[in-house]
Formats: sequence, C-alpha cells, structure tokens
Amino acid sequence: MGHRILVVDDQVSFCNHILTILVNEGYDVMVAHDSAQAVKRLSAHSFDILLTDMKMPGVDGLELFQIARKIDLHISCVIMTAFGTISSAVNAIKLGVTDYIQKPFEPEALLMAIEKTLRERRMLQEIRSLRKEVNQRYAFGNIIGKNHKMQIIYNLIQKVAPSDTRVFITGETGVGKELVAKAIHFNSPRKNRPFVGINCGALSETLLEAELFGYEQGAFTGATRTKIGKFEYAQGGTIFLDEVGDISPRMQVQLLRVLQEKKFERVGGNRSIDLDVKVISATNQDVPDKIKRGEYRMELFYRLNVVPIHIPPLRERTEDIPLLVKHFIPMLNKNFNQNITALTAQVMAQLMQYPWPGNVRELENVLERAFVITEGDTIDTIHFSRTMTGATVEESPYSVNIDIPFSVARGMVEKRFEKAYIYESLKRCEGNVTKTAQSTGINTRTLWRKIKEYELDTARLRSQPPASVT
Repeated sequence: MGHRILVVDDQVSFCNHILTILVNEGYDVMVAHDSAQAVKRLSAHSFDILLTDMKMPGVDGLELFQIARKIDLHISCVIMTAFGTISSAVNAIKLGVTDYIQKPFEPEALLMAIEKTLRERRMLQEIRSLRKEVNQRYAFGNIIGKNHKMQIIYNLIQKVAPSDTRVFITGETGVGKELVAKAIHFNSPRKNRPFVGINCGALSETLLEAELFGYEQGAFTGATRTKIGKFEYAQGGTIFLDEVGDISPRMQVQLLRVLQEKKFERVGGNRSIDLDVKVISATNQDVPDKIKRGEYRMELFYRLNVVPIHIPPLRERTEDIPLLVKHFIPMLNKNFNQNITALTAQVMAQLMQYPWPGNVRELENVLERAFVITEGDTIDTIHFSRTMTGATVEESPYSVNIDIPFSVARGMVEKRFEKAYIYESLKRCEGNVTKTAQSTGINTRTLWRKIKEYELDTARLRSQPPASVT
C-alpha cells in the first residue's frame, strides 16, 4: 500500500482533480469536502498527509490541522490556498505545516510538496526511532542485574544523573563501564547534547593531547587545518574519559588544570575556551595503588572521584546470568535473522559455572558464537573463549542459585560436587588415575571420561605434594 493522503477542499471538481493526480502517482487517497467529513475520515483511518484548502466554510485549514494533530500526533500537513500571504505562510509553518502551495498550481508543484513532506516524515521517524532506541538501551532497567550490588548502582545513577557531579567508574574489562556512563548521560538534563567518549589508554601522549583539546592550523608538522577536540565537541553534553588510569604524568597535569579552571586551549593556540561538560571517567586500574607508587596524581584522582561507582565482575553476580541471556537473545536474533528461543539446561548450567574473566562482554561473545553454529531454535552447545581451570572446583557444592529452575540448580550442584570430588581424589593420588579409580570405586574408563569432561590436568597434579590424610 502507498502513502495515504486525505484531500480536503469544498470545491468538488478541484478535489477530484487532485485525487486523479495523486492516484496516478501511486498514492492511496481519500477525499472530504468539509471539515466535519474530514474529521470523520481522520477518526476512522490513518493518514500520512493532510492536504487541505485554507479557506473553507466553518473550520479553516489550519484549525482542521490542529484537530488532526489531536487525533494523530504525527500526521503531516500541506496547505493549499488562493489567498496566500507571507504572514499566513509563516504562521502555518510555525504551527507545524510542512509546506504551503498557492492556487492555481501545476501538478509538478503539488507532487514536489508531497515528496518533500514524505522525506521530512521519514527523517522525523528515524529520529524518533533512534531516540527511542537510545532511551531504551540506556534506561536504568537495561543495565541488567538484580544482584544487590547492581541495585546500588541503579540508585547511584538516579541520584547523580540530574547533577553535573563528576563520576568515577571502576571495574574489570567488559563489565559495562561505558554502558553506565551512557545511562547517566541519557537520564540527565544533557541527554539531547553530545555524549563523547575517548579511550585514553589507547593513544600516545601526543595523540591524546590533540584528540582531547584539538589543535590550531600550523601547531605542528602535518597540522594543515584547525581541528576541534573532544572537549569542544562535547560542549553542553558529557565527555567520557575511559581508561583514565593509564594517562601519562604530563597529561595528568593538563587534565587537572582543565578540571580546576574549566577552561582549555587548543594545541598551538592562545585563546582560552570555556568548558561546559559533565565529566565521567572510568578505569580498570587500581588508581589508589598507583598513587602510592607515585604514578598517579592524588589531586587528579580526588577531582575525578567525586562519586565513585564500582561495577562488580560477573562471577560475583551469577544470578544475573539468566537475565543477561534473556536480554541478549532478542538482540542476537535480530542481528543474525534467527528465531532462537531457549538454551538447554546443560548449557545454562555451563554458563552459570564458568568464571567469566571477560565479564558481560565475554558472555555476549559466547552467545554470539553459539548463534552462529546453532541449527534450530534451541542452543545446546557453547564454546568458551578460555579453558576452565581447576580453580573453579573449590566452589562449595552446596552453593546454589534459587532463582533458576530446580532441575538446572540440581544439575549444577551435582556437577560441582562430582568435579570437586574427582579433583581432590586425583590430587591425593598425585594424578595417578588407576590409584584414584581404586580408592574411589569409580570405573577407570568413567574416570578418564570425567577427567576429559572437566578438563582436569593430571600432569600438573603429579607435580604437587599429596594431600595429608589424617
């Protein structure tokens, strides 16, 4: 179906003439000859464009458009009139009318006005969709987690977002530091201004200086034009200084001066530029330890670390894994054009047991890999980025997550107990599988299969002293 247009004009012959022109161009057109009939059409059908005469008995074209906007907030309007003036055109545009054409007009002029209006509608729809996507992605509820530590983070975001207080986010790589920074920005009064991020640890000192502050033409060899830096791009909005714990001592001094004075100069420039940005920084470094070693300026740390937010690693909030999986599945289905609906209990148990050194980012990558290789609507096999080590077997077999199905939880406990039992038995027998089988009563072939399944390193256990037996 083509774009739908409602044509309103009290001159029946003219209305039918417009109808013929638009139908020939493939548009879906309805007509009305007065405002009352037009309101009935608007109430019963959905239209992209209201094409209306300005002067009509009773309600005029602008008044009809205002009524139409109450019925459909996003309907567009083109006004036709034989009595056009500059002031009436300006007034129409102020009220939201897209175009204004004066009678009599050639068919080409009408079609151009319709095409222009449809282009504007597409642009506005894209803006609305983007804004909705941004608001959804960075709303508090989409920083996934019901763990009590995550609840504290939600409360901090809610409290700090309305102000310009500086925020210092810490956490391991992959926990979602930038996601929290964007949530703060997009829930703040600055949400309609730029969010500008920069990875400070990925750039050399010279490049970082140029990227942050910009430079004037001729400031150094190769500076053939003036370049605006990240601080300037972020004016009125938020700048996110990621990996700020990695910057050099000289850059620490420069950044401290900018934060103190709220002014900066481009490289090679003399003019001070006033700074109006919210500063959010993040690091995976232990900055207090770096301060003790004389590698980081205490004054800068205090300037940045006004409101600290620490994001816990995924291994400390395993109860959030099912929620994260539920969050990622629709996204990955859209990206890969698939219809995966579930994971097997065994796969979920594996996800819950894995230590996740790469945190949420690694979980997303593991699921993405599973989407690539899965046939059907259920993920029954996953491959981790790294090998699980014997360190995880020390977890208590009685540690359970009651927020997952009983069958899954029972399987996880059984697996943890089995793995821990076999590991400790092998360690006591110095990695000798035959002795372990004899002492435990487990069939040798079964024991070898379990060793392979749990990826236990018998060679390493041979080098360890036997556990004392009392």
